[in-house]
Amino acid sequence: MNDAKAADGRHDFDFLYGRWQVRNERLRQRLSGSDDWEIFAARQTCEPVLDGLGNVDAFLSDWHRPGLDDAFQGMTLRLFNLQRRQWSIYWAGSHDGALEPPVVGGFEHGVGTFIGELEHDGRPVQARFIWSEISANTAHWQQAFSADGGRTWETNWHMWMRRSDEHGRLLHEDAVIELRQYRMNPGRREDLIELFEREFIESQEALGMHVIGHFRDLDDGDRYTWMRGFPDHAVRAASLDAFYSGPTWKRHREAANATLLDNDDVLMLKPARPDSGFARAAREREPVGSRARADEVMIAGLCALNAPAHDGFLARFERDFAPLLSEGGARLQAVYVTDATPNGYPRLPVREGEQVLAWFASYPDEATQRDHAARLDADPRWRAALADAMLGELKQVPQRRRLSPAARSELRG
Repeated sequence: MNDAKAADGRHDFDFLYGRWQVRNERLRQRLSGSDDWEIFAARQTCEPVLDGLGNVDAFLSDWHRPGLDDAFQGMTLRLFNLQRRQWSIYWAGSHDGALEPPVVGGFEHGVGTFIGELEHDGRPVQARFIWSEISANTAHWQQAFSADGGRTWETNWHMWMRRSDEHGRLLHEDAVIELRQYRMNPGRREDLIELFEREFIESQEALGMHVIGHFRDLDDGDRYTWMRGFPDHAVRAASLDAFYSGPTWKRHREAANATLLDNDDVLMLKPARPDSGFARAAREREPVGSRARADEVMIAGLCALNAPAHDGFLARFERDFAPLLSEGGARLQAVYVTDATPNGYPRLPVREGEQVLAWFASYPDEATQRDHAARLDADPRWRAALADAMLGELKQVPQRRRLSPAARSELRG
């Protein structure tokens, strides 16, 4: 690719090519002080035209305009002006088939801003489109109107976009992981699991997160463990803000919080090696309402360290511990280490200032897991490796959480 062409802006929308699932949050009434948002889903596809100087997307929604029977469809035409080095974006909808006047602009530092003159309810308004939180598999678009010449703006539409494959499954890029361990109010774990599986999986994933797995602790009836992933820290902060400031959490937060005794035990992790994260799930998540029971047992091994894992313990784990896990029938699925990046969303605290290596292994059933655990604890090689590590890298004896996947957990054995 010619470097000059790559730098002039004509490829700024290349990220949008392909298939997307879209969560729409749209104000029912605009420029009226309303805070009544409607939520609906859509599918979008985007293709280049004019050898990349433009692109066209098709937007197929589940939403119906008042008084119309057919679901709303839209299309966008984007064209790059070579002389001005800026984009013009045109929108049309199935309600009237008219191409609206363009908004014009470009990208700077990964954020695209586009402004133009439109009409709303018969009066002129300024319109602003912003593209942000762009990663390999996520993007966020928002629209705002100003009725006072740009002095104030009201955001009236969000599109949270997640890339999907040809079968409609979301694609994920989990470079940042939260391992969340909750202490529940006595007897309330099942209440949270039911609410979580009904309301909090798809609604989080639509905003740029990946709900990797959620589990019952087999040794503690009042512990609930779950994991979610993000492509990077910028998307993490934006996605968390969108969810915890958004309509789904506002609607259900009181019910969720009523089940919790403590939800501040959170580790922020990253893959220990480029290929040491969880592999893509082999099968789709169970549907809402599933009561499927899992025979599999997942072990989360939590190793508190005196220094970053890469200073020595990671190599020891790979050399001394991982082979013994595999010998006994465990399937080692992932190894993560502390991500020391400052927490970009302080509303949700994480355990900062700690160094951890976390490994995850699965067994086909609890009997196999118990048998292997007993053999490991008696194995002189395991005991010698543990004793050596306790003299240096390990702060304390590692914890082993025995976890049973809930019905809709994507991560299963």
